[in-house]
Amino acid sequence: MGEPENYNRKELISRIGTFFLMIAVGMLVYFILSDSVGMPRFDLFCLGILVAGLGFFFRSQLKRPSPSSGRFGWMKRFLKGKEE
Repeated sequence: MGEPENYNRKELISRIGTFFLMIAVGMLVYFILSDSVGMPRFDLFCLGILVAGLGFFFRSQLKRPSPSSGRFGWMKRFLKGKEE
């Protein structure tokens, strides 16, 4: 059976982290709504913060290389031309 062809464990962990972050945002919104009604549920606040921390931890496991924006490309070309 094994793993599928394009299976990447770190990408799966990152997606689970995204799911945890979405759940945490929902819990924190529900806490804010319960506080505005006058019956704050601090257990939702604490759980939301813990789940958000877990989500950020899982999301940080996958480091995608960011492409160069080319913002300072002209400067590199200029300095390279001066060295020659």
